[in-house]
Amino acid sequence: MIDTEAVIEALKSGQLGGLALDVYEQEADLFFRDLSSTIITDDVFQRLLSFPNVIVTGHQAFFTQEAITTICETTINSVTQFANGLPLTDEIKVV
Repeated sequence: MIDTEAVIEALKSGQLGGLALDVYEQEADLFFRDLSSTIITDDVFQRLLSFPNVIVTGHQAFFTQEAITTICETTINSVTQFANGLPLTDEIKVV
């Protein structure tokens, strides 16, 4: 856990030489969709991105070999079931 405002100050003053994040506290509205034609209104996030020594990625920690394998197998299974007119065993019904 970091205090993003304090990190920005440390980057500005040179106390911190660089930063790489794969988690940002307000990331839910920023990752996993195309925002290339959208104005990002999160000023703290925009300030982080303005530093040449900062890298921010979407939260990727769950992308292990096992997780990706399970995701692929489940997707292929669902597509096959759908194509064959079978009930989807992994369907999530929205209420």
